[in-house]
Order: sequence, then structure tokens, then C-alpha cells
Amino acid sequence: MATPTAVPSSGARILRACTLRCPECGGGGLFRGWLRIKDRCPTCALKLDRGTPGHFVGAYLVNLIVAELLFAFGLLTWLVAVWPDVPWDTVRIAAVAAMVVTPLTLYPFTRTIWLAADLIIDPLRPTDR
Repeated sequence: MATPTAVPSSGARILRACTLRCPECGGGGLFRGWLRIKDRCPTCALKLDRGTPGHFVGAYLVNLIVAELLFAFGLLTWLVAVWPDVPWDTVRIAAVAAMVVTPLTLYPFTRTIWLAADLIIDPLRPTDR
């Protein structure tokens, strides 16, 4: 297990998280599948759940907010583009599909981004490895 020698910058942590890499060391392979995160980073052994109650509630909240904003902007753009001949049946079906698919698609990204934000706000502790 490699331990990073320098503390990464906030920007580096966020960029690493956006590519589903460990915000601390940049190592990959944090997920067992699309929806299952490992307990620790395989490269630096960082605990991916930092142990505080409700640690990843923030990730769920970020996921919901981003999914809702993407949906709202996408729907608004679509409605403006086709107005006044809006295919309401198609809109209804697409809206339901988007609200199921978007959060599932964003889930791993919001987990790693939330971990990066948490590491920025609450720096690494000795018990995190």
C-alpha cells in the first residue's frame, strides 16, 4: 500500500474524484461495481467511508440536486425547442426515464466527489488508514 507523501490540493482531489479515482492518492479501482464502493482504496488503504454516522448522506443529497438540475434544464431546453407543439406523452415517458437513469449514472461520481469534499473540509486523520 502506497501512502501519499504530499497532501494533494483541493483542486487535485476534486479532479481525481471526478474520474472515479481516490482523492488522496489518485489510485483507481474504488468500486466493486457501478453501485458498490469498496471499503478502502486499493492503493493507499484510505477508508472510503470515514466512519462518521451518515457520512455519505451528503453524496446522496448532491446526487439528487445534480440529477434534478440536469432534468430541469434538459426539460426546459426541450420545451423551448419544440414549443408550441410539445409531445406531452413523450415528455412524460422521457421524464420518468431520466429521473431513474440520471441518479444511477451519477452515483459513483457523487460518492467520490463527496469523499473529496469531506477530505478538504475535514483533513485526513490517522484512523482513516
